[in-house]
Formats: sequence, structure tokens, C-alpha cells
Amino acid sequence: MSRLDRAYLLSRRQGTWQAAYEEASTALGLPASSFKNLRDEFDPFFSNPRKGWWQREIREDRQRVLLEFGSVSDEALVEFVSRVLARDEEATSPIVEVLAESPARVANVAERLLTGRLAEEYFLENYKIVLGVSEGEINDMRTSARGFDFTFSHQPEVAIEVKGLRRASGNLLFTDREWREATLRGDKYWLAIIGDLESIPRHDLVKNPVAELPAVCTYQTTIVASWNSPYRLRAR
Repeated sequence: MSRLDRAYLLSRRQGTWQAAYEEASTALGLPASSFKNLRDEFDPFFSNPRKGWWQREIREDRQRVLLEFGSVSDEALVEFVSRVLARDEEATSPIVEVLAESPARVANVAERLLTGRLAEEYFLENYKIVLGVSEGEINDMRTSARGFDFTFSHQPEVAIEVKGLRRASGNLLFTDREWREATLRGDKYWLAIIGDLESIPRHDLVKNPVAELPAVCTYQTTIVASWNSPYRLRAR
């Protein structure tokens, strides 16, 4: 609900949030208000019009959800929600088992997502200065899972990824999709780094980060969505 915002209502064919809460309540046997509260908990970490419970520290189990579903596409997320609401335990139990674990890496997930949202908000307000352009519009690609956040309307071949740092220095985390896209695009992949977000934000622009930045690849087990379709060759 929080990540997809209005797209969630469209996917569930619901006209209002209250109707969506009631649907989930009927399916899962919990009060409708519980689902509103859950949505509000996650709101601070996604680009939607609501602030949510920004003043509260998010619980570890919520952080695990943010981490494990971070690289799952919107389409796969919608499918998972459909299985949950249909009480398809065979399909959902492997994911529930992963979420029930308590990996150490969840500790900084919420902070990283908040930093990312602050960086994106700064970028949207100042992108002409950050990118050094005097005119032109940008296309928002954040929900497309393409490995970058924005493109130019007049130069769609240029991919722009936004990263945030709380202070003047820190680690930049790239998904494998982002790093692969940066490798393929070379000078056409621009990295906008918004730092000092805890004080007075300032920015750097790095073109071709694969060539300019040192990076080490690490591996971890996480939830990965796959789509399987039975097929039989047509008789001839």
C-alpha cells in the first residue's frame, strides 16, 4: 500500500483506501484499522504524498520486509499480495520463513531508505543545478526497476541514479541491476550524490561511476521473484 500508493488500489480494483483495508480485513481476519496503521508505518520510506509515522523508530520485523522486498518488482509484489489475501500458504510460506529470520543486515535498512528518500526530494527540487543543465524535463523511472531513477526527456539514453549520504562521506550501495546498467552505459550513466543530508545538503555528480569509483561485490541471500509458465510446442 505504501510503496505502490494509488497503484495498489488499481491492482485490487478498490476505489478507496477504506475499501482496501476492509478487503484485507475480511481476507486475513484482522481489524481494518490494522492495515491503515501498517501502511502509515511504511509511508516515511517511500515517495508518496503522506508523511506517515516519521517520528517513530521502525520495528525490526518491518525493516526485514523493507530489505527483502527491496529488489522485487512492483508486478511481483502485487502477485505476492494476491496470494497472501487468497491465503495461498503453499506459495507464501517460503517467503514467510525468510522474513521470520533475523539477519544482522536489517539494522540499517530503515536509515538507508530514509536517506534515499531525502536525497531524491533534494534532487527533484534542484536537479538543474545538480546536473548542470539550464533547461529540459526529466522522466521519473523509480518504479520501473530499470537500474536507475531518472532520464532526460530529450536524452533518454542518459540514465541518472540518485544516492544519498547522511554526512559528507559514507558507503554508496548499488544493487546488481544498477551496477550492471552503469557498466553497460558507461559515460551515459550519471550518479547524483546528495550528501550532508543531516545538515546543509550539497551534491556531486559522477559520470561513469564504474570507471570512477572503487567498488567491491558482496553476496547475500534474499527474496527473488521468478515467473514460471508451462508451455508445450504446437502440433504441426
